[in-house]
Amino acid sequence: MPEPSGNDPSNTNLYMRLQQSQLVRANIQNISQFLNTGLSPETLDICVKLLEAGVHPQSLSEAVIQIRNEMAALNNGQSGE
Repeated sequence: MPEPSGNDPSNTNLYMRLQQSQLVRANIQNISQFLNTGLSPETLDICVKLLEAGVHPQSLSEAVIQIRNEMAALNNGQSGE
């Protein structure tokens, strides 16, 4: 990623926030892989945005588990046909 040009402090601040955001995102993905969550990077991004918007973490985890269970049941039903 190129360095910000000029002496505009807002460009530097934006650049630093973007770098920090990418670092945080990479760390979250690494933790997710380490914990073997099976969540894609896109799904992790959605979960983080929901948490930032104020969704209760326990409620979010329960919803993810429920969706996984329902998807597994649908996949098992399709494979039996």
